[in-house]
Amino acid sequence: MTLFIHLQIKPIAQIQFRNEWVEMMKTEFPEALIFEADAHSEPFVISQGVSFLKEAEKVVLFLDSNPSEKLDACAPLIEKVLRNKAIAPFILLQGEHLMFEKMAKMMKKGVFRYESVEESLVQIHQFLKS
Repeated sequence: MTLFIHLQIKPIAQIQFRNEWVEMMKTEFPEALIFEADAHSEPFVISQGVSFLKEAEKVVLFLDSNPSEKLDACAPLIEKVLRNKAIAPFILLQGEHLMFEKMAKMMKKGVFRYESVEESLVQIHQFLKS
């Protein structure tokens, strides 16, 4: 199974319930499972994401981040993605988040900057072919 994880690390007032990137991924990869959460999600929701990780063969993590916001509820899921030795995730970062970037670097995971939906689509297609 291919798992797309879209996490919004933003103040609650900035959380979007529709996202162009997510819509494009649903269209381009209808067989993939798309999991969405934010820094204010309930622990039960995050635990669902962690359980999906156990079944995933390929993982794409898209972090939409505000640099001053804490990882909060998303931290356990992010940590599982970064520590999972069975998968090498494709990680896209929109915005900046120093704590996340330090964690990824420490776990030797590459992080790509989100430029556009189209550019990320090309990168993800290449990742899924490998």
